[in-house]
Amino acid sequence: MCGIVGQLDLSFDPHTRRIGRAQPSITHAMADAIRHRGPDGDGFYADSKGALSMGMRRLSIIDVGGSDQPLYNEDRSIALVFNGEIYNYKELRADLIRRGHRFATEGDGETLIHLYEQYGVALFEELRGMYAFALWDAARGWLLLAVDHIGMKPLYLHESDGMLRFASEVKALHAADVPRDMNAAALDTYLTFGYLIGHDTLFAGVRRLPPGHFLLAADGQTTIQEYWRFGAARANLAGMDDAAIITRTRDLLTESVDLHLRSDVPLGLFLSGGVDSAAMLALMARSPQASQPIQTFTVGYAMRTPDNELEAARRIAAHIGATHHERIIDANDWWRGFEQYIYHHDEPNANPSAVSLLLLAEMTAQQVKVVLTGLGGDELFGGYGHHRHLPTALRRARTWGRALRPLDGLFRAAEPLYPALKRYPYIGALPTYLPRWRLPLLPHDALLRRALSFDGLVMSDALRRRLYSDKLRAAWRNANHKERAFGAIIERSEAANDDDFIQALVINTWLTGNALLNADKVTMAHSLEARVPFFDPALLAFAAATPPQLRMRANKYILRAAVRPYLPAWALERPKQPFGTPILAWFGGALAGRIQNILRDPRAFVREWIDGRALDALLNAHFSGRAPQVEVVFRLVTLELWARRFLV
Repeated sequence: MCGIVGQLDLSFDPHTRRIGRAQPSITHAMADAIRHRGPDGDGFYADSKGALSMGMRRLSIIDVGGSDQPLYNEDRSIALVFNGEIYNYKELRADLIRRGHRFATEGDGETLIHLYEQYGVALFEELRGMYAFALWDAARGWLLLAVDHIGMKPLYLHESDGMLRFASEVKALHAADVPRDMNAAALDTYLTFGYLIGHDTLFAGVRRLPPGHFLLAADGQTTIQEYWRFGAARANLAGMDDAAIITRTRDLLTESVDLHLRSDVPLGLFLSGGVDSAAMLALMARSPQASQPIQTFTVGYAMRTPDNELEAARRIAAHIGATHHERIIDANDWWRGFEQYIYHHDEPNANPSAVSLLLLAEMTAQQVKVVLTGLGGDELFGGYGHHRHLPTALRRARTWGRALRPLDGLFRAAEPLYPALKRYPYIGALPTYLPRWRLPLLPHDALLRRALSFDGLVMSDALRRRLYSDKLRAAWRNANHKERAFGAIIERSEAANDDDFIQALVINTWLTGNALLNADKVTMAHSLEARVPFFDPALLAFAAATPPQLRMRANKYILRAAVRPYLPAWALERPKQPFGTPILAWFGGALAGRIQNILRDPRAFVREWIDGRALDALLNAHFSGRAPQVEVVFRLVTLELWARRFLV
């Protein structure tokens, strides 16, 4: 686990005497910017002609005393820098040795080089892991950049003036003098979703290499190709009844956890009160790979909240016999973590629970170097409301949506009232339900986009009309970014039925654009490796093939049935809870003064894009309690602090 950086001079001509522009000193500066990702060492490679320079920061997990990078093949014609873990490296290594390959290390990263020699760019079919890597084939003059199938390890790209630069974090690109300009075309997308969907970022010219894709740079050109997408690879379930599907799910989960426990350093588990991480704990406890007792880590709050998971986590840890650790945070602690989060995430991302996770990672890193997480159970096994509500909305839209579409005007007229309604008993629930009831009246893409962004519940067309300055309104309408980016995601999520389509759509929006990026950024901020067993490719292919009528029988029915032999009924039957924070109370109390000082500042960055009087009116209504809009306020203050840290 580490961070990687590099630069390639695409305009370099090997037939001239000119030295390329890939300066090693710049690569060193890029690596220094992400030292937190790999405090155990660094390594660099530079082509003798200046065409390529790449480097890495290392967090030593496997083959701690060896496997220093860059890694090479036998004749050193191939060089690799690598971030991540290849969990099936022992099996791959044994097969490659039988085929005549010679290894110089005992680590997992070197398998990538020999797989490339053996299979070329088809190597990805062999991998079970999380990774972002850069592989230089000097004989061909090729640079291969790749990220794992689901996007657990990010890789950012900037291509300009014949130079390609790449890095695990955007701040490393800034160390190479990549301009710090805002991508105004995507600002409405951020305000709508609270994060960026697709491959764009809010930095102009900086994009992410999409999950399941590789970039090949050759002959001065770059091409990006897809090698994996969720749902394209499906396990064969022919002849399997419900019981067999549940048994196979249990076997795949067990195998994945065993693989993810391969480590030469201590590891633990992020434990919430839900069934996903409880399943991880139960499977770890049964694995011969795990050291006992298992170390578990939970975050909670100094004030009581409906989703405070401390008690449930304590109970399951005690039942399994884990050594349990807790991090209790208050408003001031959370704000300190929030400011760290702004820096470490690079992109503005309005996810308050990720701040809590960063503070948990800070404590966890003092005990272990690797932590498993239960992230992914909801996405694979139907744990979100979207998995149930959206297929129904699509079917209703096809049946009678067009006929009733004229009624949509009533819902649009009600949108401006939603914030004020929230403070009233009984009718205060209407802003939660009215946007959902409106969905079948909308065209297909708009239905899905509004549902996935909670449009109406958070942002709304009425709010955009009031808040957006002329400058932002023009950028939004000219670019049409949100609609184009979401349209591409819809295309990538196509499936044979509505349930499978929504499963893929949630993965390709929320998971890859938000949850997985957060998991990487907040753990690596404290040099902690986070592993996600639910995203093993074999398990993903099987989950994609499970019949919706079984998967959606109840919330995460297949997962709960699969781990039923290992967990008590009270752990299995606990209802789904969001992993939230008490920011609603904090934003109206302990943190209200700080937030108002930031957003009411006449020099605030957001006032260039948000109408000043409309913003003041929104803040007055929110902090007086007349019309609470905590999610909107959080997105704006996140944007402001991000701009102050990276742009201004």
